[in-house]
Amino acid sequence: MATLNFIKGTVNGRLGVFVGSSWKGKPYIKTFTPPGNPRTADQVAVRGVFQNTARIAKGLYNGLLKPYTFPKPQKMTAYNRMIQINKPMFDQKVWDPAKLKIFEGPLFNPGLTHAYLEFQGTDKEDVIFQFPTDGEKTDKAVAILYDEATGSVLFTEGVRQDMEMAIPTALLTPTDVSKLHAYLVFCRPPTEGTGELGQVSNTAYSKVLVSP
Repeated sequence: MATLNFIKGTVNGRLGVFVGSSWKGKPYIKTFTPPGNPRTADQVAVRGVFQNTARIAKGLYNGLLKPYTFPKPQKMTAYNRMIQINKPMFDQKVWDPAKLKIFEGPLFNPGLTHAYLEFQGTDKEDVIFQFPTDGEKTDKAVAILYDEATGSVLFTEGVRQDMEMAIPTALLTPTDVSKLHAYLVFCRPPTEGTGELGQVSNTAYSKVLVSP
């Protein structure tokens, strides 16, 4: 609702097709221009990238990102660090699960050999992650499962020498394998008292397949 001051001759707010305001104490009137559509194709695309990236970052924050992001980020949280390293995907405005980065670092990541859904019995399925043991065998290995259909994020920890890890899918029921994405990262925490900063690997990705 507009307010008029007939003594000062000013208009504040919208009045028909006009808007009254002030700039540096000087009143002025301009025509009202409706705001543009806030849901342009680019905006919708960026929201899709952010929605998926943020879901995964939130799901991993306390158990993985916060304790194992190395070197420890300065002046930002580990959550914001993950958002930051995914800037190229935001710039491209396309959600591509294969391009998602959980960690980005120099530690060797041999990639996933297989990621498949294995039937274990009545109402029981596991996603099996298999990978080579190349590299320092005691490095921590983390397998991550993202269900794009529900936004659920599950992960399990092991070590590089395990070569295989399993994540039960009971919490994802009903499981739509076409929406399951598998990730694998490695980290090497610093040895206490050495001044080391710790290291992480890049992120390996695989689409989840059904066991033959």
